[in-house]
Amino acid sequence: MGSGTKLFVKSKEIKPPSIYKVNDSCLATDFTRYNAVDGIPPFTGQNLSVRYEGDKTYSAFAWGAEQDCEETDNCKEGSSDQDIEVESDEKMNFMSLGIFWLRIIFLKTVVFNVLMTVKAWMS
Repeated sequence: MGSGTKLFVKSKEIKPPSIYKVNDSCLATDFTRYNAVDGIPPFTGQNLSVRYEGDKTYSAFAWGAEQDCEETDNCKEGSSDQDIEVESDEKMNFMSLGIFWLRIIFLKTVVFNVLMTVKAWMS
């Protein structure tokens, strides 16, 4: 049949990648050109750019690039080491508690069924 056709839709807006250090790896997000991370050391020589359905920007991830990964200046300002209090949602807490109890009931059901099966085999 053939190998098909690749189609790349490129935006006219040029946005550089925002780079974050994630443990011992490197994450580049929110860039508009497919090959925007090619010249950045942890991403050099690897085609790692992906764009998820519905997103307008690309992301890339490089494993084990701790020494080569340098965060961009705009990322350091919004870094996660700031103390930001997260508000709890009453409905979300209720749903989480409900799921917790459903898991407990499911676990009790499985244990009861296993015990009854073993008892039936023994007799």
